[in-house]
Amino acid sequence: MKILIVIGVLILLFIIFVSNFSRFMGGISMNKAANNLQQYLEKEHNGELGFKELNRFFNTATMSPNMFTVVLFHKEIPEIEFYCHVNPKEILENDTLSYYGRENLKISDLYEREQKRYGTRQKVKADFINEITEINFENDRFEIFVPGDIESITLHGLVERFIARLNSSYEELDIPYTMSLFIKTETHPEGYIDIPLESMEGQWYPQMFMLSDTMNDFDTIENKIKERVQSDLDKSYSNYEIDENYRKIILDKTSLSKIAWVQYLKDTTVNNDENEKWQNPLTGIYVTYYDIDTEHLYFGEMISQENDKISYDETLELIKLRVEAEGIQM
Repeated sequence: MKILIVIGVLILLFIIFVSNFSRFMGGISMNKAANNLQQYLEKEHNGELGFKELNRFFNTATMSPNMFTVVLFHKEIPEIEFYCHVNPKEILENDTLSYYGRENLKISDLYEREQKRYGTRQKVKADFINEITEINFENDRFEIFVPGDIESITLHGLVERFIARLNSSYEELDIPYTMSLFIKTETHPEGYIDIPLESMEGQWYPQMFMLSDTMNDFDTIENKIKERVQSDLDKSYSNYEIDENYRKIILDKTSLSKIAWVQYLKDTTVNNDENEKWQNPLTGIYVTYYDIDTEHLYFGEMISQENDKISYDETLELIKLRVEAEGIQM
């Protein structure tokens, strides 16, 4: 009993130590950090900026118990928002952001950058005000709402012009993330098409049209297709099971209705707990063809049982070859 009590006390002391490690290292308290940052913003930015998500950022790279991460935003224009590292203990005396190395940046520099981005985004919105009801610039995608009934030719032209406009302001938008163009429509207001954008040499290039899993009745379509795939696996490929994490849902660029549901399959005979060398269990690729408008499920086919032996580009080329043979334009 005494041993259990001692162990309990030691665990409690350990938790207290870990929770307050930065304080033990001479770190500023959270309340003091918030107060200092608030004072600084009121003094240098006339209270124009607010902050949220203030968190201590202690790691072996900085070895500073006073480094924090924070999200700063314009109080009247919330779209103007940026993330940065600050030292609230020193900020009232020295506001150079040491985390950014030799750039000698201050919050005002990051704020100016974000204001420019905001101005560029507003200009993009203004250029398409008569064609696109809503444009949102998210961290990982550009969201647009296209009014009315979309037709293939009209949509392709709009997508081409919109991406060209983004490319004309590529540097000003200054987006370091992998992006996509996410299209919402009146029929599918939560999302219908997701187009990955590949960034090369300062330009975005659209890739295949992908069906969004936020579209109306997606669950119904998914269940119907998975039931068909599982039925085929039970009959002909009993060593495979559907992998819930890996799939591609390719939307035909021409009809905007037919899809190729590319489902990756896990080989259940692969046991990496026993293998000396890890083996990729996702060896199977099964494609099912479906039409959203007619709700007709055509057929499914196994297009590869050797996905573990070919490269990503080879896999993509194989998928392209098979789905385009079935009339789905990537």
